[in-house]
Amino acid sequence: MAISFFKTQKNKQYSYKPVFYDAKKEEREKRHKSAVESNPDDLEKGLRERMHTRWRRGTGTRERKASNQRLIIIIVVIVLLGYLFFM
Repeated sequence: MAISFFKTQKNKQYSYKPVFYDAKKEEREKRHKSAVESNPDDLEKGLRERMHTRWRRGTGTRERKASNQRLIIIIVVIVLLGYLFFM
C-alpha cells in the first residue's frame, strides 16, 4: 500500500442486510400451517370461533370506555361544584 498525496482511499463498503424477527408472525404462520394440515374443513370453523371470541372480547372494551367516560364526567362535575362552593 503506497502513500499518495493526491489520491484519497475509497470508503470501505459493507453488504450488511439487517434481519428482523417477528415472533407473532411466526407463531401465526405456525398455527395456520398446523390447522391446514390437520383438517382443511375445520379451518373455516376454527376461524369463525376465533372471530366470535374476539368479538365477545371487544364488548368489554366498549363497557370500559363508557365507564371511563362516566368517571371523567363525575370528576368534572365535582371539580366545578367545589370551585363554585369555595368561590
